[in-house]
Formats: sequence, C-alpha cells, structure tokens
Amino acid sequence: MIRRFPHLFLVWIVVCVVGVAGYTFWRLNTGWTFRFIPLVHGTVLGEYEGVTVHAYGWGDSVRGEYGLEYECVELVNRYYVQVLGHRNLTKTGHADSYFWDAQAKGLQAFPNGGVDAPAINDILVFDGGPKDGSIGHVAVVIEVDVQEGTITFIEQNMKVFTDYVFERDVWKDSLPLTHLNGEWFVESGNYSFPIAGWSRPVNQSSPTRSQQ
Repeated sequence: MIRRFPHLFLVWIVVCVVGVAGYTFWRLNTGWTFRFIPLVHGTVLGEYEGVTVHAYGWGDSVRGEYGLEYECVELVNRYYVQVLGHRNLTKTGHADSYFWDAQAKGLQAFPNGGVDAPAINDILVFDGGPKDGSIGHVAVVIEVDVQEGTITFIEQNMKVFTDYVFERDVWKDSLPLTHLNGEWFVESGNYSFPIAGWSRPVNQSSPTRSQQ
C-alpha cells in the first residue's frame, strides 16, 4: 500500500490538472475570460442595426461623441442618434435619468407594471428609484416576443462573474415578460437593479417586431 501511494497521488494530480485544463478551455471557448485579464477596452462584442457594442475594459474612460466610452449610456445615445435620428443626449444625466427625467430628454417614460407594453427601440431602465443612490443601468430593446414571454435587449458595460476566476461581457440578453390583468411586467432576473420601466421618443411609436 505504501508503494502504491506515490502512483495514486500522481494519478490524482493528473486527473485534477486535466480537469482544470478542460474546464478552463471550455470556459474560454464559450465567451468567458479571466477576471484578472479582462477584454481590451473597446473590443467589439456584437452588432445590431449597424451599431456596434463594445467591451468596457481596463483604462480610463475617454469621453467620445456619445458619452464616456464604453458605458451603457454611451450605447443608448449612439443607437438613438444613428438609428432613430434622436438628438445626442450625452452629458444629460446618468442611466437612471432616462426614466425619471425622461421628459427633459424628449422621451416618454412607461412604468414597469403599467398598461403600456415595451417595444422595439425602447430604452429599458434598471433602477430602484430616483433616491436609491445608484446611477442605474440602461439597455436598448431589440425584440419583444409576447408568445414566448421574453424581451431581448443589447447593452454595454455589463459583466457576469463566476467561480471568482472567470467573467463574461454580456452584450445581448433576455428577460421574462408577463402580461397579466392588462399590465406588462419585465422581471429583472439576476440583475442588481429592478426595472423601473422603459422610455421612448415622445410622439414616436416604436416598431414591434416579434410582438404579437
């Protein structure tokens, strides 16, 4: 038994090394990166309607034409200017202001749990309230599927962490959508903030692709 111990120990070491290497390879090939080696700031993660979505990585944020690159608000501003022809809203407030101060931005806000359904191109605003002390988070709705009960959106500067080792930059995501007693509600899922609601340009109806 004493003679076998070194061999068993070596086998155990090999199994652990192969297992860790396999797990790491699988993670890295499914969009995850090491938390201590994030993606290069500005790396293109995806594209929708000709608008690119970028990673928020190391380094100081530089103010570009549409805001601090590449914060969540910068994507919303850039999308609204390039796709909808809306005025550039840079330097008009943090993410939460896209709901609580919507009117000043030429937008109309609809509360989560209200009678107005979210639609394509709406700004989905994650925030707990105007006095919760947070700056919130925003995303752009790209699909509303009533039959499946989901809402899909694009976003910047949103990361998912796991195992204290890996992280993944999320640029497109979906959340459950329900319609009950005439009220529309989007669940916040694993996001840190609840969803305050959605905003859209005043007097502009958004297209409703996949909305039935």
